[in-house]
Amino acid sequence: MPHDPIELRGKARDSGRMIVLNRSTSNIEHAVFSSIADYFRPGDLLVLNDSYMLSNTLWFQHGGESLQITVYGHEPDGTTIVELKLSEDQCEAGQVLTSLDDARITCTLLEHQPDKLWKAQFNPSELLLPTLDQYGARLDETIHLNPVHWKSTPEAYRSLYAKKPGSLEIPSAGLHFSHELLAQISAMGVEIAYITLHVGATEIFAVRHISEEEIEKHKVRSEYYEVSQRTAGQLNKARAEGRRVVAVGTTVMRTLETITREMGRQTIIKPQYGWTDLYIYPGFKFNAVDVLLTNLHRPRSSHIVLTAAFAGTDFVMRSYDEISEKGGYEFDMFGDFSLLHIGNSSPLLPQGRFADPQRGQIEALRNFTITSYNMRA
Repeated sequence: MPHDPIELRGKARDSGRMIVLNRSTSNIEHAVFSSIADYFRPGDLLVLNDSYMLSNTLWFQHGGESLQITVYGHEPDGTTIVELKLSEDQCEAGQVLTSLDDARITCTLLEHQPDKLWKAQFNPSELLLPTLDQYGARLDETIHLNPVHWKSTPEAYRSLYAKKPGSLEIPSAGLHFSHELLAQISAMGVEIAYITLHVGATEIFAVRHISEEEIEKHKVRSEYYEVSQRTAGQLNKARAEGRRVVAVGTTVMRTLETITREMGRQTIIKPQYGWTDLYIYPGFKFNAVDVLLTNLHRPRSSHIVLTAAFAGTDFVMRSYDEISEKGGYEFDMFGDFSLLHIGNSSPLLPQGRFADPQRGQIEALRNFTITSYNMRA
């Protein structure tokens, strides 16, 4: 699991490896990401997330000492999920801490949460993101970003098309696209659309790692999304014309499946914004997405479960076996890529086309580990 984006390791953005799963033929190919245009068709609608990641840690006064508070995500009720670099017995609900970066900002601890997290209230809330952007550092649980690179080359940590600050973890799938590759894809007749989902606490290891014995009991936290009038129109037109909708990343997948959840394939999508806590696992009926592009994920994560729901658990596990046998693949947010599709020209198929016999697939996922890689499973 690399600690730096690929271009900070002296390689081109689009030079990573890619595994391609075609559900309709049960075929698995090993390729490089720069060849991904070969798998698109004229008329495809490529949907990208234009959010980018901010710093997540500020310093606050705690008695006579300074205290690091790491911001992991926002909640629909206006509160924030944070981690404090203190033992639990040194904190209590009702404490009010003052920012050492901007004395106008206070953080009130409201309620202790699972996984050593707290629900907190920042006031004034509108100052939080600008202060993170100006003064913040990044603290990450398992992949520790180089602080010098993060401050000197922040653009390496965001997609080339990202324009909206707000994510507290990285929307990583789009990192692979270069300007040249996007131009090539566009020139062949692929249409491009944008949604915004600001990645939050769903991405931290304690939340995306599934510790429950029964994976369907796992919960993800809410994240804010926006779908513009232009994007809604593009989606409706593509769906009406039977063109494929291609989601770049699990953030796009969860947004599109959220907004079509109630009405299915016949939904007329309206411009909207809101919060999603959609957790996708085998048995889920997909209404919006026909092709998924995503990173290679850790075992027992909500991401690998989503991937298995989309492409089929046995098929995904077989592909990871091949990855393990071949060696050299890189995992997680700065790693390699997988392209999952069914190889069918029309998305207007029965809604359950990706759904496996639910119980057997969930049992298989419970035991899914990859022993060839040093991952926390």
